[in-house]
Amino acid sequence: MRIGFFPNMGKSNIMAVLKMAAHICKEEQIEVFLPDDLESDAPARVLQIPKTNILPRPDIFKQIDIAFSFGGDGTIIHLARQIYPYKVPVCGINLGELGFLNQIEVHQLQSHIKRIAQGDYNIEKRGHLYAYIDRNNGDEEELVPIINEIVITRAEPAKMARINMSVNNQHTQMYPADGLIIASATGSTGYNLSAGGPIMKPDNRSIIVTPVAPHLIQGISMVLEEDDTIQITMPEREPQLHICIDGTFDYTFTNQEVLHISSNPVYCLFVRFKDQCFFGTLFKKLASRRDELL
Repeated sequence: MRIGFFPNMGKSNIMAVLKMAAHICKEEQIEVFLPDDLESDAPARVLQIPKTNILPRPDIFKQIDIAFSFGGDGTIIHLARQIYPYKVPVCGINLGELGFLNQIEVHQLQSHIKRIAQGDYNIEKRGHLYAYIDRNNGDEEELVPIINEIVITRAEPAKMARINMSVNNQHTQMYPADGLIIASATGSTGYNLSAGGPIMKPDNRSIIVTPVAPHLIQGISMVLEEDDTIQITMPEREPQLHICIDGTFDYTFTNQEVLHISSNPVYCLFVRFKDQCFFGTLFKKLASRRDELL
């Protein structure tokens, strides 16, 4: 078996965790690969990774069976966005806080890497979203793949936006709101959940629409079918709107342009252990976070 290590080098304990994971992989006769674009050469040097196993992206994606993400949810989302076209499953080692998407805690490394070596795991398929903008010059601008959510707001903070939404090219609603969240099932436990949206099992490819602080009597979420398409525009009084994807990638579009959103037909693949229940794990992590804040 071949496993790629994709670490967030900004984590304070990252080298100790990488050394531990590499040692366990060696015991289980698992070959370790590293990407060649890490901020430091320390992992390759300390873990004694052969030069033949240090490869550029996407070449490394073509050589490995599983990708280990070492970090928080942001790290695993970044990796999933890059690797999903290659149909390589991602397994997250949690070095963050909640780590909704991560399957392994540091104290579980020994037992769970052994389980992976023995084939004692499942592949979980997770839906995500695709979006593009019809620009007013006639071009179509494809946006980065949306693992969690796409959020539409005014560019100026704390100002109400007016957002027109159509479903399958039929006008559905004009949202006067701080913003509009359009989330995948994976993103249902993120910003969508904080805004009062529903939780959805990760293998569901439906699309969630949740307004943020809507100026409506009934500002409720909608759940659309996986084959539905969404079109977002704005009235003339709105010169432009701001788009943020997964809290990282930013775009703008004007009242002469159209934002299109749909379910991506290709799944992201994640490692899931057979004794891990999605809802049980989710509520356990939420309860843990609540106790930390009290």
